[in-house]
Amino acid sequence: MEEKKIMIFFVGIFLLTQALGLYVGNEYIQLMKAGELEPAFENPENVENSLFLIVYMLLVTGAIILMVKYKKILLRAVEAVAVFFASMITFDFLFPVAIFFIPVSIILSSILTAWKMLRPSVLNQNLALIFSIAGAGAVIGASLGVFPVLIFIALISVYDFVSVFLTKHMVYIAKEITKTPTAFTAAFPYKFEKPKKVVLKGKKVTKKFHVFQLGGGDIAIPLIFSISAFRTYGLIQAVFSIIGSIISLCLLIYYVTKRPGTALPAIPWISCGMLAGFIFSMML
Repeated sequence: MEEKKIMIFFVGIFLLTQALGLYVGNEYIQLMKAGELEPAFENPENVENSLFLIVYMLLVTGAIILMVKYKKILLRAVEAVAVFFASMITFDFLFPVAIFFIPVSIILSSILTAWKMLRPSVLNQNLALIFSIAGAGAVIGASLGVFPVLIFIALISVYDFVSVFLTKHMVYIAKEITKTPTAFTAAFPYKFEKPKKVVLKGKKVTKKFHVFQLGGGDIAIPLIFSISAFRTYGLIQAVFSIIGSIISLCLLIYYVTKRPGTALPAIPWISCGMLAGFIFSMML
């Protein structure tokens, strides 16, 4: 029963983020076609964009490792900036109005960021992740061609495998940043219970329950690809890519819930389902 709840929870977050991202991505694409907005990358079909993204990601990962080890307060500052600007993109397309000349998107992103940083909880952690990834993923996906995205996914899948199984630095980062609710991951408390005091060997200690985590990148990568496929081919390709991702995600969650505490590189697994869905849509 718990496994079904976990699966429904994460699939719900995944679907909501994809739906929001597709909406924002479509709006962004329409504005690009109208000449009102420019793509984030000058030439969306240039494969060098993939290399730029992977190098940027490696640099960010290195910076996060340093902040985790020496200055965690800086990591929280980076999180706040990321949540504010990325969620503002989503809110800007959802509510393109202003109150007393102040855009509603700025008001909402400020409220979300302040709530997340001042009163961190699993609820605002997941909300911050949904709105942030929907905005950032939409802009990147709308600004890249399918082939550069595929190259990027191939590179990041290899990196994900190496960082989890070989260097294990991604496992270290995940353990450190998830000690408090962070918008870098989606979280689900396994037993729906809060930590409680128990007596162990004559001493009263706090018993903690395992919390399942799904990295933000595991949601963002399928979104980037589906929006790129939508821009290049159409809605059918985007939808089938998402369906394939969801099937892979469900299988992954089923495997992990049977082995609490197991760390697995989710991006390669989810990407395989995503590509299967995309290829199937191209055969219709």
